[in-house]
Amino acid sequence: MQLNGAESKITIQHLLTHTSGISSYDGLKIADLGIEEQIELKTIVQKLSSISLTHDPGFVHQYSAANYLILGAIIEEISAQKFADYMEKQIFFPLQMTHTAADVDMANRTGYHTGYQSWFGFPAKSKLPYDNSGAPYSTITSSAEDMSQLILLLSGRRNDTFETSVLNRYTERLYERKSEDYYGYGLRHTKLDSGKDIVWHSGSTPDAHAELFYIPEEDWGAVILTNKNHILEESSLPLLKQGIIDIMHGNEPEKIPSYFPTSQLILGLIVTGLFRWTIILIVKRKKLKKRKTMLMIGVLSLMIGAILIPFLIYTMQSPWHSISAFAPDIAFLTVITVLLLAISGMLCFLNYFRRATN
Repeated sequence: MQLNGAESKITIQHLLTHTSGISSYDGLKIADLGIEEQIELKTIVQKLSSISLTHDPGFVHQYSAANYLILGAIIEEISAQKFADYMEKQIFFPLQMTHTAADVDMANRTGYHTGYQSWFGFPAKSKLPYDNSGAPYSTITSSAEDMSQLILLLSGRRNDTFETSVLNRYTERLYERKSEDYYGYGLRHTKLDSGKDIVWHSGSTPDAHAELFYIPEEDWGAVILTNKNHILEESSLPLLKQGIIDIMHGNEPEKIPSYFPTSQLILGLIVTGLFRWTIILIVKRKKLKKRKTMLMIGVLSLMIGAILIPFLIYTMQSPWHSISAFAPDIAFLTVITVLLLAISGMLCFLNYFRRATN
């Protein structure tokens, strides 16, 4: 990592609070790689050797999977154990989390089932492998009952497991991300409309989503687990959380609007139009006589096709493998669009040069 030696100033606290200076995008580049085999986490961490920090450590909160991956590698190095084994002995077992695991072998033994990716709003059984390298930041599997033990921990009812001083440190509010929105040691701290504090965190894989929250002033919390996910559908989950809170307060929950795949429909219409245009270029190639127009359309088609995927990566601030995993239908339609643009562009060029030689 390169920023005039600033990387040497990164501390454990910076990693825990996502203030190391490693960007969200650089974290995504080494996240969700689908590595099934058991490997040392430092093997993945080494992929970060060429990145540059975007800020000096300790100043700016940037949520990045890389931070917790590095922490996992540090745990393996210091404990001389696999991350999964360390978590089982030091965290899961003391908290009686018997259906929680941090690698695929233990996950399968504790009842893990592959979830569903969303294609145009419909569930499709995920074929993506369990990512053994992702446990420190994402792919720990658990049950709702097991995760309720974390709520008991936050409530102070598990003082027999961890010292009070450790728990108090864990629940600190450290970095203000925006007004009344803080981040601590892996926990978010915000406020409800009532002004009461809520401690929470959420996380996603391409085929599942999890969220845990606790309201200290009311001394209760809840766990939300889904076995289907899509990046464009996650906006409904805060409404689901608010609905649970409304019910607990005796209020009628707001109706969650049905998801409609608008973006996919627009892309589908573009694909349909490009397919029809490509057929026209093939079938009526001898009747298309506007040579200069064909040349302009060909150049434009090839230019758009060349920049479409980089543009999508830039606007979504995610590498292509992340887009393909968390929005597979969008990625599929984008690839088809690029192929049709390339084919139609080349056909326009062929038409132009064929007319030039006649």
